[in-house]
Amino acid sequence: MDTSVERLTRTMRWLQVYAALMTVALVAFFVRSGAATDDVIRAQGLIIEDTDGRERILIGAPIPEAADRVRTDEARVREIWGPRFPDAYMDFYQDYNHETTGMLILSEDGFDRLVVGDPVPDPNIGQRSAPATGMVINDVEGFERTGYGLSPVDGRYNVGLGLDTDRIEEGLVLMLEDDGLNGVLVGTGPDRIFLGSAPAGHGWTGLEEEFQGLLVQRDGETVHTLNLAADN
Repeated sequence: MDTSVERLTRTMRWLQVYAALMTVALVAFFVRSGAATDDVIRAQGLIIEDTDGRERILIGAPIPEAADRVRTDEARVREIWGPRFPDAYMDFYQDYNHETTGMLILSEDGFDRLVVGDPVPDPNIGQRSAPATGMVINDVEGFERTGYGLSPVDGRYNVGLGLDTDRIEEGLVLMLEDDGLNGVLVGTGPDRIFLGSAPAGHGWTGLEEEFQGLLVQRDGETVHTLNLAADN
């Protein structure tokens, strides 16, 4: 009996040594293989979890689906965001773009916090006027608060940087459009200040003529205009 136990013990030790040697050999093989291919790892998607097993970083082309993500869970969207908007909100929500090719960081509660991609997802309050390549930062409830992006519009490009208020409105926008708009829009709703230049009939000025200067609106009415283009 003792002899059998000793033999079994020696066998287990040799198996442990063999397993250790094979592990070292496999690691060396993969390291050398990686070096031979310039350390390139090919994958369509990657999900990184935190220490509690929650999905926190999504990387992919497009990013992979995540069970913890609020945006793609219709039941959670109805419960969390639905009450803040009219009944038709969920009907519109069905057409929103939630995907991106790039990287998405989720909060521990599953809300989108930071996106870098092409194109970035639509805001949870409406579709973008055009697909945007860039970066978006959301608050703790998943509402967009700032973003920087490049959008193609009718064969031209718009470059914009927006900062939103807690009322889910743009409070400050820096915009450069290939059609001639270059300027800064400050304010929300009907109270706004525009500083820059715009082609005739552009919505940011509401003027029929070309604009270059300063425009102030109060309650939707223009109360001050300094148009250098008109003076020329």
